[in-house]
Amino acid sequence: MKKVQRPPTLAVAAANSIKDAILEGQLLPGEPLHEIELSEKLNISRGTVREALRLLSQEGFVEVIPYRGAFVTCLTPQMVEEIYTLRALLEPYAVRLCMEKGAFDEGTLKQMAALVKRMGEMEQDGNYSETIKADIRFHEIISERCGHRLLSEVLKNLQAMTLMFILSTKLYQSDMISDEVTHQAIYEGILSGNPQLAAEIVRKHITDAGTSLLKRMVGEMGEETKGFGEEVNVEHFT
Repeated sequence: MKKVQRPPTLAVAAANSIKDAILEGQLLPGEPLHEIELSEKLNISRGTVREALRLLSQEGFVEVIPYRGAFVTCLTPQMVEEIYTLRALLEPYAVRLCMEKGAFDEGTLKQMAALVKRMGEMEQDGNYSETIKADIRFHEIISERCGHRLLSEVLKNLQAMTLMFILSTKLYQSDMISDEVTHQAIYEGILSGNPQLAAEIVRKHITDAGTSLLKRMVGEMGEETKGFGEEVNVEHFT
């Protein structure tokens, strides 16, 4: 008998709807989130919207500025650098631990392969929201069975920032190689059975994505102190 799954509260459902709008490029980084407008669009009370924004703020998708309101989180160049350099240290270690423990069973490997395939399909369809979701799930799978509780918690806490990082690579079109190709390389590295090789492929993947995004951001902004979300190309989201 399956356990009964509780439906999400209205605030959680609203938060998920707003998060999807961010991933789909309907709400851009730095864009203000007005309670009245959102309550009308979502057909819910302003109080429920306020709670949804609070939940998203806790996750890192929304920034609440006193006396100004709520905004979609902006990643500055410094934040991008901190995110990718930290991930480049932690994720390869998690992958190496998983491989040393033999944590990647046949079912897990099939999930990885399916996600790589889905990334390719969604990229071809121009569905970057689903590409991002498949991307973030792939990175969860390759590290979640590392058996290192504190490492897993840190990576989980980084998840929202990682998601915004991946979204930024789409907005700035900084990816030099398709997600399918880069994640296929990680998958093949894991299949090799060589923990050090797989860890190095993961590290290079994260570092290449980070340096490419940082270069594009700084180049388009003209200065590192300028906020994210200005002059970004969102044509492929519409």
